[in-house]
Amino acid sequence: MITFFQINFGLKIKSFWYNSNNLLYYLIPKDDHFATSIVLDLTILVFVAMLFSGIHPISPSGSELLEWGANRRFETTNGAWWRLFTSMFVHGGIMHLILNISGLVIAAVFIEPKLGRTNYFILYILSGLFGSLASIYWYTNTISVGASGAIFGLYGAILSLVLTNAYSPTEKKGTLIIIGIYAGINLLWGLKGGVDNAAHIGGLLSGAVVGIILYKLKQRKKSL
Repeated sequence: MITFFQINFGLKIKSFWYNSNNLLYYLIPKDDHFATSIVLDLTILVFVAMLFSGIHPISPSGSELLEWGANRRFETTNGAWWRLFTSMFVHGGIMHLILNISGLVIAAVFIEPKLGRTNYFILYILSGLFGSLASIYWYTNTISVGASGAIFGLYGAILSLVLTNAYSPTEKKGTLIIIGIYAGINLLWGLKGGVDNAAHIGGLLSGAVVGIILYKLKQRKKSL
């Protein structure tokens, strides 16, 4: 028998695939993707600004990325701690940007409605910062850019919420399949080299912890 939850989850996935083909839908902050849209818009604006400054659209140089706030141990630990944050909005080319936009939009469907706008922002920023910290801890001379640490934090939060009552039994199954495939492919792809897996893992683990804490706090407020 097809349950209400199965129908609801199926409609959610169908809506996601339909709207994912219309980027403008996710560029406008509203409804259950308000916070996601703001993050998405800021990320795209930074990349556009980089292009207008003369940055190569496909393969910018390391020095160019550092000028725009990339994260590397030497610069960051010598006073430029702000790079832990700014590197989250800098991308190493158009393909890098597109991949992260896709991951961000997928995560938005599953996590922002569960946590709310404010908690979503907190989760995104903290996961990104922990991912950046993991990067400079693990790598001595790697220039790290991109939102993937923060995005993996969103997936970590989703995976941890699957252990709670945040999702129905039917939603849990579908969520695990979609999120597991995305996260697994990205982590395996990172084994080929040229990918900051430290940021991915740091973001994933921190997101799992921060996500469950934020969700529990939200539930506690509701019960008061």
